[in-house]
Amino acid sequence: MNKDKSLSISFFARAEIGSALTILAMLSFLFLCMLLPLVGQAGAVVPYADKNFAAFTSVLFVSLTLSVLAVISKLQHKKIAGSPFPSWTMGLCGTLLFILVMLLAGLLKI
Repeated sequence: MNKDKSLSISFFARAEIGSALTILAMLSFLFLCMLLPLVGQAGAVVPYADKNFAAFTSVLFVSLTLSVLAVISKLQHKKIAGSPFPSWTMGLCGTLLFILVMLLAGLLKI
């Protein structure tokens, strides 16, 4: 019976997938934090600042994509199994959206 129930659950609703996506999103966020000086005060004045911006933006979008997928997966699992609300994953997603807004507004160059 338990085997049949696990087969009917969609791929993203599985707890392992949500946890794996969350771990990948957090590792990607850590890497993004290490790249933050590329678009900061020192990285904005170099002749290759546009390449720094492109590299940081691409890593930011990868992190944001992983985070959104993790939120979707955990919310689907919450509907099925009644697991707790994914507050850490939602917090990470909100933090990445905040960094994106700050980046596009030019506030990271200060």
